Amino acid sequence: MEKKYLLERLIFITILFTLGTVFSEVFVNIFIWRLKNDYFLIITYLFACYLTIPFIFYISGYIGMSLDRVWIYKIGIIFHALFYFLILIFNKNITSHLIELGIIKGIAMGFYWFGYHILVFDYTAKENRDYFYANLAIISAVISLLAPFAAGFLINRFIDYKGYYTVFIISSLFFIFAVYLSTKLKSVPIKKPYKIEDLIFTKNKKWRGTMIAYFFLAAKDTISMFLISILVFKVTGNEFSLGKYIFLVSGITIATSYFIGKFSKPETRHSYVLVGSIIYFLACIILIYKINFQTLILYGIFSAIADYLIRIPLSAYALDIISLDANASERKMEYIVARDIPIALGRIIILVVFAIFLQYINESAVKAIIFIISFMPYLMYKAMYKHQKV
Repeated sequence: MEKKYLLERLIFITILFTLGTVFSEVFVNIFIWRLKNDYFLIITYLFACYLTIPFIFYISGYIGMSLDRVWIYKIGIIFHALFYFLILIFNKNITSHLIELGIIKGIAMGFYWFGYHILVFDYTAKENRDYFYANLAIISAVISLLAPFAAGFLINRFIDYKGYYTVFIISSLFFIFAVYLSTKLKSVPIKKPYKIEDLIFTKNKKWRGTMIAYFFLAAKDTISMFLISILVFKVTGNEFSLGKYIFLVSGITIATSYFIGKFSKPETRHSYVLVGSIIYFLACIILIYKINFQTLILYGIFSAIADYLIRIPLSAYALDIISLDANASERKMEYIVARDIPIALGRIIILVVFAIFLQYINESAVKAIIFIISFMPYLMYKAMYKHQKV
């Protein structure tokens, strides 16, 4: 009963965190873009962020061996609030502080996501993980349906950049409330030596495949999360249209997540990942053919379907692989830290590739990078299911 209460509490805190993140996250990149119209500035900010995260994951794993891991989770939420306060302080001078902001965001993401993944592992089991991730995806999609729409409306209502500042303040308040509610969560410290080398250079084929799959997922997400929003903004010219775009995509996500939650089982995951990879490839081909608002809408619809056909099974699959280890309860933090290594590499490598493409291929760089990421979901599928399924 206590486990159920803690899981429900975690879900509610995650809702608040998602409100704070979704309300502002996409508009941070647009804010930077509006000030300078330069992809390289956003790449610099993201590069600093993604370089920081793996170090924070490693430190979190070390801390979690002796302290309550809920504190790691809380620190992550606090740093998210600090990130938006710093944006308000730097104001239009934000472009001169992108490395510092990227590091702060990396610290925030590292602590938060480490704590989150560990608590999800503690509070769920193999039987309910597909259901949990699907329901959380539905809740997040509902929030994504409304929050960016409302944020885009607010930004358009205010003159100059005052709308952005209002949105960032609201996000900070959500994070502060989430920290307050997290005081009821708890975990038990683990007393054992801290070792991750054998999990990074693993002989376990299933775990190795899982890490490779996360490498490709991270690379795909890194580009799609910031590039598509900028393309929509460039094509439409205002933030409210971006909010409406996200509103539509989130509606598709709700339907897809509901379907996955109702029908996905450990033995059927592989078929969903394969179908999702095919749909995502077709979505990218549409955008490569031509970039306008109509093709962006089509991409948004198909990619939303594909993303959760892939993401929910992978999230559940990864925790199930960890659970197969007889020492999973003691080594779960080391697994999460090891898993972040390929995630960090995927993010950093794709940003470097994109930066090179921008420098030498110019206008065709965007389509070239979209073509590259179009294959990544299928490569995830091959990595996950080349060997025996869970």
